[in-house]
Amino acid sequence: MEVYVYMMRADAPLTASEEETLKCRLSAARQNKIEKLRYAADKRLSLGAGLLLDYGLNQFGLKERDETFAAIENGKPCLKNHPEIQFNLSHSGSMVMAAFTCQKDKKNSGCAETVGRIETEQKATFSGPREWLACPVGCDVERKQKARMEVARRFFAPAEQQILLSAKTEEERDLLFGRLWTLKESFLKVEGKGMAMPLDSFAMELGDPSRLAGERASQYRFQEFELPDYCASVCVKRKNQSENDTFFFSFQNLQDMV
Repeated sequence: MEVYVYMMRADAPLTASEEETLKCRLSAARQNKIEKLRYAADKRLSLGAGLLLDYGLNQFGLKERDETFAAIENGKPCLKNHPEIQFNLSHSGSMVMAAFTCQKDKKNSGCAETVGRIETEQKATFSGPREWLACPVGCDVERKQKARMEVARRFFAPAEQQILLSAKTEEERDLLFGRLWTLKESFLKVEGKGMAMPLDSFAMELGDPSRLAGERASQYRFQEFELPDYCASVCVKRKNQSENDTFFFSFQNLQDMV
Protein backbone atom coordinates (compact mmCIF):
# COMPACT_ATOMS: atom_id res chain seq x y z
CA MET A 1 0.00 0.00 0.00
CA GLU A 2 1.29 3.45 -0.92
CA VAL A 3 0.34 6.56 1.03
CA TYR A 4 1.17 10.05 -0.22
CA VAL A 5 1.39 12.88 2.30
CA TYR A 6 1.84 16.57 1.49
CA MET A 7 2.17 19.59 3.77
CA MET A 8 2.47 23.30 3.05
CA ARG A 9 2.53 26.61 4.90
CA ALA A 10 -0.39 28.70 3.67
CA ASP A 11 0.89 32.06 4.95
CA ALA A 12 3.66 32.63 2.41
CA PRO A 13 3.60 36.19 1.01
CA LEU A 14 1.62 36.52 -2.22
CA THR A 15 0.48 39.51 -4.24
CA ALA A 16 -3.26 39.94 -4.75
CA SER A 17 -2.74 38.97 -8.40
CA GLU A 18 -0.84 35.79 -7.49
CA GLU A 19 -3.49 34.77 -4.97
CA GLU A 20 -6.24 35.30 -7.53
CA THR A 21 -4.31 33.26 -10.12
CA LEU A 22 -4.01 30.35 -7.71
CA LYS A 23 -7.67 30.54 -6.71
CA CYS A 24 -8.77 30.43 -10.34
CA ARG A 25 -7.07 27.06 -10.78
CA LEU A 26 -9.56 25.50 -8.40
CA SER A 27 -13.17 24.43 -8.79
CA ALA A 28 -16.06 26.86 -8.50
CA ALA A 29 -17.12 25.05 -5.32
CA ARG A 30 -13.73 25.63 -3.68
CA GLN A 31 -13.66 29.26 -4.84
CA ASN A 32 -17.12 29.84 -3.37
CA LYS A 33 -16.04 28.23 -0.10
CA ILE A 34 -13.05 30.57 0.07
CA GLU A 35 -15.17 33.65 -0.64
CA LYS A 36 -17.70 32.80 2.07
CA LEU A 37 -15.02 32.85 4.77
CA ARG A 38 -14.80 36.05 6.76
CA TYR A 39 -11.14 36.29 7.74
CA ALA A 40 -8.14 36.52 5.42
CA ALA A 41 -6.24 33.82 7.32
CA ASP A 42 -9.14 31.37 6.93
CA LYS A 43 -9.43 32.20 3.24
CA ARG A 44 -5.73 31.45 2.81
CA LEU A 45 -6.03 28.12 4.64
CA SER A 46 -8.94 27.08 2.43
CA LEU A 47 -6.97 28.12 -0.64
CA GLY A 48 -3.97 26.13 0.58
CA ALA A 49 -6.07 23.04 1.24
CA GLY A 50 -7.58 23.25 -2.24
CA LEU A 51 -4.16 23.65 -3.83
CA LEU A 52 -2.72 20.68 -1.93
CA LEU A 53 -5.72 18.58 -2.96
CA ASP A 54 -5.13 19.64 -6.56
CA TYR A 55 -1.40 18.92 -6.27
CA GLY A 56 -2.03 15.44 -4.92
CA LEU A 57 -4.62 14.66 -7.60
CA ASN A 58 -2.19 15.86 -10.28
CA GLN A 59 0.08 12.96 -9.31
CA PHE A 60 -2.70 10.67 -10.56
CA GLY A 61 -3.34 12.71 -13.71
CA LEU A 62 -6.40 14.49 -12.26
CA LYS A 63 -7.36 18.08 -11.45
CA GLU A 64 -9.43 19.28 -8.51
CA ARG A 65 -11.48 21.62 -10.70
CA ASP A 66 -12.51 18.79 -13.05
CA GLU A 67 -13.65 16.32 -10.39
CA THR A 68 -17.06 15.77 -8.81
CA PHE A 69 -16.91 14.97 -5.13
CA ALA A 70 -18.96 12.24 -3.51
CA ALA A 71 -19.77 10.95 -0.05
CA ILE A 72 -19.20 7.44 1.29
CA GLU A 73 -19.95 6.18 4.80
CA ASN A 74 -21.01 8.90 7.26
CA GLY A 75 -20.62 11.63 4.66
CA LYS A 76 -16.84 11.35 4.30
CA PRO A 77 -15.83 13.02 1.00
CA CYS A 78 -14.32 11.08 -1.87
CA LEU A 79 -13.99 11.31 -5.64
CA LYS A 80 -17.20 10.31 -7.41
CA ASN A 81 -15.49 8.94 -10.51
CA HIS A 82 -12.32 7.59 -8.91
CA PRO A 83 -13.08 5.39 -5.90
CA GLU A 84 -9.62 3.86 -6.38
CA ILE A 85 -8.25 7.05 -4.78
CA GLN A 86 -9.09 8.28 -1.29
CA PHE A 87 -7.93 11.48 0.37
CA ASN A 88 -8.21 13.56 3.50
CA LEU A 89 -7.38 17.17 4.38
CA SER A 90 -6.45 19.00 7.57
CA HIS A 91 -5.20 22.43 8.62
CA SER A 92 -4.08 24.21 11.76
CA GLY A 93 -2.42 27.54 12.38
CA SER A 94 -0.87 28.33 9.00
CA MET A 95 -0.22 24.70 7.98
CA VAL A 96 -2.28 22.60 5.58
CA MET A 97 -2.00 18.86 5.05
CA ALA A 98 -3.30 16.32 2.53
CA ALA A 99 -3.04 12.53 2.46
CA PHE A 100 -3.90 10.14 -0.37
CA THR A 101 -4.15 6.38 -0.86
CA CYS A 102 -4.52 4.65 -4.21
CA GLN A 103 -5.71 1.18 -5.18
CA LYS A 104 -3.26 1.06 -8.06
CA ASP A 105 -4.47 -2.16 -9.68
CA LYS A 106 -7.96 -0.65 -10.04
CA LYS A 107 -6.92 2.61 -11.69
CA ASN A 108 -8.56 3.24 -15.05
CA SER A 109 -10.76 0.19 -14.49
CA GLY A 110 -14.07 1.80 -15.33
CA CYS A 111 -15.05 2.29 -11.70
CA ALA A 112 -17.08 5.36 -12.59
CA GLU A 113 -19.79 3.23 -14.19
CA THR A 114 -20.75 1.79 -10.79
CA VAL A 115 -21.24 5.11 -9.03
CA GLY A 116 -24.69 5.56 -7.51
CA ARG A 117 -27.22 8.30 -7.93
CA ILE A 118 -26.21 11.96 -7.75
CA GLU A 119 -27.69 13.70 -4.72
CA THR A 120 -26.59 17.23 -5.62
CA GLU A 121 -24.44 18.79 -8.31
CA GLN A 122 -21.34 18.51 -6.14
CA LYS A 123 -22.20 15.57 -3.89
CA ALA A 124 -23.04 11.95 -4.60
CA THR A 125 -23.14 8.60 -2.87
CA PHE A 126 -20.85 5.84 -4.13
CA SER A 127 -22.50 2.44 -4.28
CA GLY A 128 -19.98 0.43 -6.28
CA PRO A 129 -18.08 -2.68 -5.17
CA ARG A 130 -16.26 -2.11 -1.87
CA GLU A 131 -13.11 -3.82 -3.18
CA TRP A 132 -12.67 -1.00 -5.66
CA LEU A 133 -12.31 1.55 -2.90
CA ALA A 134 -8.81 2.54 -1.85
CA CYS A 135 -7.86 2.08 1.80
CA PRO A 136 -9.54 4.76 3.94
CA VAL A 137 -7.12 7.47 5.06
CA GLY A 138 -7.33 10.19 7.69
CA CYS A 139 -4.86 12.93 8.57
CA ASP A 140 -4.56 15.61 11.22
CA VAL A 141 -2.11 18.44 11.80
CA GLU A 142 -2.08 20.57 14.94
CA ARG A 143 0.05 23.49 16.04
CA LYS A 144 2.05 22.59 19.11
CA GLN A 145 0.59 24.01 22.31
CA LYS A 146 0.58 23.54 26.05
CA ALA A 147 -0.83 20.21 27.15
CA ARG A 148 -4.40 20.75 28.33
CA MET A 149 -4.76 18.29 31.16
CA GLU A 150 -8.40 19.24 31.74
CA VAL A 151 -9.10 18.20 28.14
CA ALA A 152 -7.10 15.00 28.59
CA ARG A 153 -9.01 14.07 31.74
CA ARG A 154 -12.30 14.58 29.93
CA PHE A 155 -11.55 13.04 26.54
CA PHE A 156 -8.48 10.78 26.73
CA ALA A 157 -8.50 7.12 27.75
CA PRO A 158 -6.99 6.39 31.19
CA ALA A 159 -3.84 4.86 29.66
CA GLU A 160 -3.29 8.02 27.59
CA GLN A 161 -3.74 10.24 30.63
CA GLN A 162 -1.07 8.18 32.36
CA ILE A 163 1.31 8.77 29.45
CA LEU A 164 0.95 12.52 29.95
CA LEU A 165 1.31 12.31 33.72
CA SER A 166 4.52 10.29 33.36
CA ALA A 167 6.25 12.99 31.30
CA LYS A 168 9.45 14.21 32.95
CA THR A 169 9.17 17.81 31.72
CA GLU A 170 6.43 20.19 30.60
CA GLU A 171 7.98 20.30 27.14
CA GLU A 172 7.78 16.52 26.88
CA ARG A 173 4.16 16.57 28.09
CA ASP A 174 3.25 19.20 25.51
CA LEU A 175 4.72 17.08 22.71
CA LEU A 176 3.00 13.91 23.95
CA PHE A 177 -0.33 15.73 24.08
CA GLY A 178 0.06 16.88 20.45
CA ARG A 179 1.03 13.41 19.29
CA LEU A 180 -1.89 11.74 21.03
CA TRP A 181 -4.37 14.33 19.76
CA THR A 182 -3.35 14.06 16.11
CA LEU A 183 -3.21 10.26 16.24
CA LYS A 184 -6.71 10.08 17.70
CA GLU A 185 -8.10 12.62 15.23
CA SER A 186 -6.60 10.79 12.25
CA PHE A 187 -8.21 7.56 13.46
CA LEU A 188 -11.61 9.23 13.85
CA LYS A 189 -11.35 10.58 10.31
CA VAL A 190 -10.54 7.13 8.91
CA GLU A 191 -13.62 5.73 10.64
CA GLY A 192 -15.66 8.64 9.29
CA LYS A 193 -17.53 9.08 12.57
CA GLY A 194 -16.03 12.33 13.81
CA MET A 195 -16.97 13.22 17.35
CA ALA A 196 -19.84 10.70 17.24
CA MET A 197 -17.20 8.26 18.48
CA PRO A 198 -16.11 9.24 22.02
CA LEU A 199 -12.39 10.03 22.18
CA ASP A 200 -12.01 7.94 25.32
CA SER A 201 -13.56 4.86 23.70
CA PHE A 202 -10.20 3.89 22.20
CA ALA A 203 -6.56 4.42 23.18
CA MET A 204 -3.31 5.00 21.34
CA GLU A 205 -0.01 3.38 22.26
CA LEU A 206 2.91 5.65 21.41
CA GLY A 207 5.90 4.10 19.68
CA ASP A 208 7.67 3.84 16.35
CA PRO A 209 5.23 3.38 14.83
CA SER A 210 2.43 4.26 17.21
CA ARG A 211 -0.53 1.89 17.21
CA LEU A 212 -4.14 1.49 18.25
CA ALA A 213 -4.42 -0.38 21.54
CA GLY A 214 -6.41 -3.61 21.53
CA GLU A 215 -7.22 -6.48 19.23
CA ARG A 216 -7.93 -4.28 16.19
CA ALA A 217 -4.38 -2.85 16.15
CA SER A 218 -3.28 -4.73 13.03
CA GLN A 219 -6.12 -3.25 10.98
CA TYR A 220 -4.64 0.24 11.10
CA ARG A 221 -1.30 1.80 10.19
CA PHE A 222 -0.20 5.10 11.71
CA GLN A 223 2.60 7.42 10.65
CA GLU A 224 3.65 10.55 12.53
CA PHE A 225 5.37 13.68 11.24
CA GLU A 226 6.96 16.31 13.46
CA LEU A 227 7.74 19.83 12.25
CA PRO A 228 9.26 22.63 14.37
CA ASP A 229 5.88 24.03 15.46
CA TYR A 230 3.45 21.27 14.50
CA CYS A 231 2.53 17.64 15.12
CA ALA A 232 0.87 15.62 12.36
CA SER A 233 -0.39 12.07 11.96
CA VAL A 234 -1.80 9.86 9.21
CA CYS A 235 -3.95 6.78 9.77
CA VAL A 236 -4.77 4.18 7.12
CA LYS A 237 -7.22 1.32 7.51
CA ARG A 238 -5.60 -1.67 5.89
CA LYS A 239 -7.36 -4.07 3.55
CA ASN A 240 -4.48 -6.54 3.47
CA GLN A 241 -2.76 -6.70 6.84
CA SER A 242 0.22 -8.57 5.39
CA GLU A 243 0.89 -5.88 2.78
CA ASN A 244 3.89 -3.60 3.21
CA ASP A 245 3.11 0.08 3.77
CA THR A 246 5.13 2.83 2.08
CA PHE A 247 4.68 6.48 3.01
CA PHE A 248 5.86 9.22 0.65
CA PHE A 249 6.16 12.66 2.25
CA SER A 250 6.93 16.03 0.69
CA PHE A 251 6.71 19.63 1.84
CA GLN A 252 5.36 22.00 -0.80
CA ASN A 253 6.07 25.71 -1.22
CA LEU A 254 3.02 27.88 -1.87
CA GLN A 255 5.05 30.41 -3.87
CA ASP A 256 6.29 27.67 -6.19
CA MET A 257 2.69 27.00 -7.20
CA VAL A 258 2.23 30.46 -8.71
